[in-house]
Amino acid sequence: MWDIEVDIAVIGAGIGGLVNAIATVDAGGEVLVADAATPACRSDAAPGALRERVGAKRNWLSRDTVDVETNAFLAAISEGLSESDVVRDMPVPRRVARNLSRDEAFGRVETFVGSRLTAWAAQCVTSPYGLLNTSMWDCQSITMRSDDGESIEVQSIGAMEVTAGFDENALHRWVSAEALERDIEVRAANTLERIVFEEGVIVGVVLATSDGPCAVRTRAGVTLAPGDHAPVVDDGAAWAAGSRLQVCVVGRTASRFGRVELLATEPAAPPRPICTGSRRQLRNGLHDARQPSLEGWRCGKVHGYPTFGQ
Repeated sequence: MWDIEVDIAVIGAGIGGLVNAIATVDAGGEVLVADAATPACRSDAAPGALRERVGAKRNWLSRDTVDVETNAFLAAISEGLSESDVVRDMPVPRRVARNLSRDEAFGRVETFVGSRLTAWAAQCVTSPYGLLNTSMWDCQSITMRSDDGESIEVQSIGAMEVTAGFDENALHRWVSAEALERDIEVRAANTLERIVFEEGVIVGVVLATSDGPCAVRTRAGVTLAPGDHAPVVDDGAAWAAGSRLQVCVVGRTASRFGRVELLATEPAAPPRPICTGSRRQLRNGLHDARQPSLEGWRCGKVHGYPTFGQ
């Protein structure tokens, strides 16, 4: 018997979890956000103990649950990651990227390189701004070209202004305010008890609360992300004070991993070509005018647990 049903359950109310929850709501989905920390521990002071909690063991995917299947799933996801790979202190990632031209977007298909997904997964798992989606939704992201020449999938939740002494606390306050505007509530002191599988497919989670277990059914998967941790001050030298940065979830095609990054360029879809083959011109953006559907999410595993980087 399920107590709650939502589209996405987000475990971890740090920057990564909150930004992903906002992106889900903006796409028309229902979301539940749970975090193990109590409200007193989620202040701007960010005590050092939180840094150790996030960096404990190998990475933020390491959860001490009593469920064998949940532990096996998380171990498979983070397999091959050593303790030395864990990043405990780092500023919010920034990236230089540009929007694609129409020819780039609708021309040659980029070569798929599987090893890039593995490297990308490692970056996300070791980042305090990373996240893992147990399913993928393709419809809402915009493809951009990074300064290293690779394609990235970007979802922006808005733009914030850079100030002197910019740090994670400033970003967390901005993200928290955006979440409040969307009526996203964080269920504090709710820990992950287990992930629920049905025939190998993730269908929900069970949370440990002060009132006992809470079973949450998810129609479109689960997001795992770090909680809060000690902030790293960023002097903002790379960006002029007063400039506006896009707060984005950045991912790679065919990867369930992502992380929050700051971009100077607002993601924008290139204009679509007009088809005249039937003598009837199709309006630009007709495809985008369709209402988003939760059928866009793809859930499940193939041959057991997904391998690292998939």
